[in-house]
Amino acid sequence: MPAVEEDAFTPVWAAGTQLLHQLDLTWDRLVNVEAASYATGITPDRIALRLQGGTPDHERPRFSERLRFLRETRRDARGKKHSLRTIAAMADGSLTYAAVAHLESGRNEPGREVAAALERAFNVPVGWCSLSEGEALAAYVAPLVNQLRAALRAVNTWAQLRARDVEAVSLRGAADPGKMPDLLTAILPTVLPELDQVLPPEADR
Repeated sequence: MPAVEEDAFTPVWAAGTQLLHQLDLTWDRLVNVEAASYATGITPDRIALRLQGGTPDHERPRFSERLRFLRETRRDARGKKHSLRTIAAMADGSLTYAAVAHLESGRNEPGREVAAALERAFNVPVGWCSLSEGEALAAYVAPLVNQLRAALRAVNTWAQLRARDVEAVSLRGAADPGKMPDLLTAILPTVLPELDQVLPPEADR
């Protein structure tokens, strides 16, 4: 049996798929492929295919492809593409018009400093242009999967409390409401035995 192809996104996809199943959700509810394409430089069709479990593409994009994508999608205040001269000026003034033209055409490949200057100019993370498909998707989707994980913890926490007829929880102090599910999950092992002495779970009644 041939080995299943994997990349950096494969474990993220597997974890996300399992969590989505537990929450009775689908990938299209979690990931907007157009937004993901803008953030990663990967086409919407390709992202949709990977979210369906499609085979990874291990080929790294050429810098020229990423630069053209950034120029097309990160436009100026008037909605027009930045000129090559403007891009040269945006890159800390370290490039000439001709140098940017050669990079965009694929005639030349940039060194690390030049690549980083152009990435900063377009407000993307340093290293963005050299990310593989799997690396780019993993970087974008992993935080969303972590949000799913937190949501599932919250669902399980409230389910355990509701099973003991707890309808509301009030925490004293300056606890961040956004972190309350995680806080409740952390204190449940201490709280539940005490609750069970007074309010056993419905299944035990």
